Amino acid sequence: MAPGLPATDLGPWANPMAGNPLSTRAEVQQAVLDLVDPVVRNLSPGGARARLGTFGAVFPARVAELEGWARPLWGIVPLVAGGGRFDHWDRWRDGLVNGTDPDHEEYWGPCTTDVDQRMVEMAAIGVGLAFTPEHLWDPLPAAAKERVIEWLRGVERHEPAPNNWQFFRLLVQAGLERVGVDVDDDARERSLEQLESFALGDGWYVDGFTGNVDHYVPFAFHTYGLLLAASGLGDRAHAARWVERAHRFAPDVRTWFAADGAAVPYGRSQTYRFAQGSFWGALALADEEALPWGEVKGLALRHLRWWAQRPISDRDGVLSVGYGYDNRRMSESYNSAGSPYWCMKAFLALAAPEDHPFWTSDEVAPEPAGPPVTLDPPSMVVARDQHQVVAFFGRTGPDRTMFEQSAAKYRKFAYSSRYGFSGDLEPVFGETTTDSMLAVTDPAIEVRRVRTGIDRAEVDDGLVLTRWSPFADVVVDTLVAAGAPWHVRIHRIDTGRPLRVTETGFALPWDPQGFASGPPADDERDVARAVAASEAGASVAVGRIGWSRRGQVRALPVNANLMFPHTIVPALTASVEPGVHLFAAALGASERPGAVDPATAPDATTELLDRLDRFVEGAG
Repeated sequence: MAPGLPATDLGPWANPMAGNPLSTRAEVQQAVLDLVDPVVRNLSPGGARARLGTFGAVFPARVAELEGWARPLWGIVPLVAGGGRFDHWDRWRDGLVNGTDPDHEEYWGPCTTDVDQRMVEMAAIGVGLAFTPEHLWDPLPAAAKERVIEWLRGVERHEPAPNNWQFFRLLVQAGLERVGVDVDDDARERSLEQLESFALGDGWYVDGFTGNVDHYVPFAFHTYGLLLAASGLGDRAHAARWVERAHRFAPDVRTWFAADGAAVPYGRSQTYRFAQGSFWGALALADEEALPWGEVKGLALRHLRWWAQRPISDRDGVLSVGYGYDNRRMSESYNSAGSPYWCMKAFLALAAPEDHPFWTSDEVAPEPAGPPVTLDPPSMVVARDQHQVVAFFGRTGPDRTMFEQSAAKYRKFAYSSRYGFSGDLEPVFGETTTDSMLAVTDPAIEVRRVRTGIDRAEVDDGLVLTRWSPFADVVVDTLVAAGAPWHVRIHRIDTGRPLRVTETGFALPWDPQGFASGPPADDERDVARAVAASEAGASVAVGRIGWSRRGQVRALPVNANLMFPHTIVPALTASVEPGVHLFAAALGASERPGAVDPATAPDATTELLDRLDRFVEGAG
C-alpha cells in the first residue's frame, strides 16, 4: 500500500476491486462485474446513456453519457468471449438500439464532422460486434441493425484524428465485417497509411500529430493492433506487422512496471489508470507469447492488484476522474465522467480460455533491479530499485498546448512510479513550485519558465542530454545521469539576463497541520541541500556544483500531484547574473530515508562533465 493510503479506508465506495486477490481467472472475472455494476445502476431508462457525473467535457453531454455506456464494453466483451457470464446484455442492446435511433430521446447524435468523439466510442461497439456478435448484434431487429450500421458509417465518412484514432475506424470495420457488412476500402487504406507513418522502429510509435511517445503506445497502438490480429478480420498483412512489432516492443515496455505492479505515470490521459496494463492482456487474447507467459501474467496481475489498493472511486463505486485519487486538476478537457472506464481494456486476457498458458502458468516474479536501460526510439532511460521505476525523457517535438499541463506531463526530468508527477499550478500561498524541474524566472518581469521547447536531445548509455531555451537569450544544456533512488542533473546555463533558478526533486506525501501551515523545515536550510521528510519517507536534493544557493522545503498546491493530495518537495534556489553558469545536484527519494541519506548522494563526476561539454560543442 502506498504511504498515506491505508488499506482500512478502502471499500466498494472507494474501489470496487478492494479486497479482491486478483490471482485467479475467476477473481479477475469478478473484478469486471464489480466495476461494471455501478454503471448498470446509473444507466438511463432507454439504456443508451450512463449518467455518471454532472461536470462537462469539450463534447456534448449526450456524448459523455455515450462514453459511460460504451467503455465498459472493453471489459464485458472479453469476459463473455472467454466464457464468462454477464447478466445485463439486454441493457446494452437496448442502449445500442436507442442510441442509434434518431427518433429516440436518447439518440447519441450522428458524426457530422471530422475528429468527432463518437468515433472513439464506436470502437467499443466494433469490438463487441467482432468478438460477441451473438449478444450485441444477432438479437437486434432488422430495422435496428440498419440504424446501427448507418450510425457507425460516420467513422468512414469523416476522418478520425491523425493519431491513434485511426485504429477506431479499423476496429469499427472489423465489427461490421464480422456481421457481414461491406466496408469502405479506401477509408481503410487511408487509416493504414497514416498508422504506418507513426512507426518509430523497434516496435515504438509516435502518437501522430502530437509528437508524443507515452502510454498510448502500449494501451492504444499495440492493444488495438493485437485485437485486430486476433479478430482474423481486416488487412492481414498489417495485422502480421503489428504482431511482429508487439514482440519487439514487449521487452522494452516491461521496464515501465515496478516490482509492486505500479506503472510509471507519464503523459496525458492518466485517468485511464489500469489501461496502462492492457498490452499484457492483449498478448493473451491474440495468443502471442512476446515474453514467457508467466512473466506476462505477473506483469498484468501485479498491475491490477496495485490499482485495487487505490481510492479510485468517489461515490458508490463509480470511478472518479483522477489517478491515485479523485483529482480533476490534472485531467484533460476531453475527460468526462465516463472517461475513466477505458481502464476496462486491462481485462482483455479474459478472452483467452481458462486452459491458455497465460492462466495456467505461475506468475514469474520481477527481475532484480539492474543498471538503467536506455531506449533509443522514445528517447528515454529507465532506472529502478526495489521500490520504484524512474523514467527520464529527452524527446524533442512540439509542445502541444492543447493538452492541459503539457509541460508537467511530458517535460519533467524524472517520473516515478511511486511519487508520480505534479502539475505546475498557482498556489494559494507562497511561490509557484512544481517537482522534478528546473524553473527559470526573470525577476524583472516575474515570468517563470520550465523545460519546454527542447531543441536537441540525445540518450546515451544511461544519460539523457537536452538543450532548451526558456527565454530568447537563455540556453540551458542539461545532462541527467539516470538512476534510482538517486539521479544526477547537471545544467549549463548561458544567460543574457539576470535569473532566479529553482531546482526541485520528487514530491513526497505529507500531512499538513492546519490551514495554510507551512511544510516541515529542513534543519540546514542555508546550505546547498534540502531534505523533505514525512512518515512516507524522504525526498532529497543535494547541490554538488554551482553558485551560492539555498536549500528549502516547499509545499505544492493541494491536488497538484497525481498520487497524493498533499505533497512537499526539496528545492535548491539561486540568483545568477548574465554569463555562463554550471550547476549540478543529486536528487533522490525513497520510502526508506536511509536510502537517500545526503551523505551518500552521488557526485557530478569528471566523466559526466566531459560528456556534457561534448554535447554543448556538438550543438554549437
